Amino acid sequence: MSDPFEDRLSELRPAAAPEALWERIRKGEPARPPRPAVREPIIFGVAASLAAALLYVLFIGGPDTPKVVPSESLGAPSASILRDLALYGPKILLETRRDGNGEIYRVDADGSNPFNLTRTRDVDECYPKASPDGSRICFVADEGSPRRRNVYVMNADGKARRRIAENGREPCWSPDGTRIAYVKGEFEAYSQVDFATRGLFVVDVKTGVERAHLNTGLQHLYTLGWTRDSKWFIATVHGAMGFTHNVIAVEADGTRVVDLGLDGCRPDVSPDGTKIAWGRTDFSLVAGDLEITEGGPAVANVRTIVESRDPLETYHVDWSPEGRYLLFSYGPKAKGRNLKGLLPEFPGVEARGWNVGVADASAKNVWAPLTADGRSNKEPDWLPEPRR
Repeated sequence: MSDPFEDRLSELRPAAAPEALWERIRKGEPARPPRPAVREPIIFGVAASLAAALLYVLFIGGPDTPKVVPSESLGAPSASILRDLALYGPKILLETRRDGNGEIYRVDADGSNPFNLTRTRDVDECYPKASPDGSRICFVADEGSPRRRNVYVMNADGKARRRIAENGREPCWSPDGTRIAYVKGEFEAYSQVDFATRGLFVVDVKTGVERAHLNTGLQHLYTLGWTRDSKWFIATVHGAMGFTHNVIAVEADGTRVVDLGLDGCRPDVSPDGTKIAWGRTDFSLVAGDLEITEGGPAVANVRTIVESRDPLETYHVDWSPEGRYLLFSYGPKAKGRNLKGLLPEFPGVEARGWNVGVADASAKNVWAPLTADGRSNKEPDWLPEPRR
């Protein structure tokens, strides 16, 4: 009898091209070498047709088929993780374009039972973040004409949706789940660039009362997070405030800004406040121990959790409720920014070939894929089991 978890893993594992074919394509060489002079043209014609078909299915597939990148760039997936996750209570949120536009889906921890929480044809929802108690979700929606990115909150089942901020982005929950912090768009005009922000604001979810942060010079922040003690925000800053591209801490009720000395971007603090994970490069996700000192947050004992090989990027790391697993996104590296200056890792931007995986937070490259269709699956976030 076959193992159901091995079967599930086989379904999720992206098809990989033969190594020689992949190497030729990666180097920009023809998928098929020049045809030699042969005595059996029919046999070689069939072989050439099969090779062309393989190339088409794996790497081209028409305008609606995402590009497939061999998952071997991350190492062999683990069936044992899927076996464990099938019994794991928390679910997962993610943004995807599998229905043709941006939607927020909820899936079980092993990637099964997908459910569309938003179901809108003329709105693109993205960047879901679950409240600490698992009862609500905040997110952003690109909507209207002219287009604008706004912050929303809804129940975990997708009901009771309401807007809480206009021209806002990168929201996060306070540790007690009563407030949502977000950053404003740098411009009134619509932009999907993740660091095009200016200012930081905190809104009370129940009353709607909003206050601006005391430090009015905050600019180009993204991937906003809140420490467990509510005293600091952790974020990335890009090309502003005297920084180039850094992970920083911003005093929640003061004006201090602390450089954490971490290479990379997109940090995520564990729910218990003792660990932090982030992308050190486009191809590696790392974790460290987080300590709040008198001088501000500090990070030690850095270790690599996920490491991929070019052209497969890894992004969007998120801690599970008890810190055992790390969600992440992975997909083909863009060859260059598009005409709007966008990259596939930006929230809401189409990311053909991108999927979501989960990794063991105590090891390196012990992981399993949770999606396989490559339909812009990214920005995953754990949805804790509702507290009783």
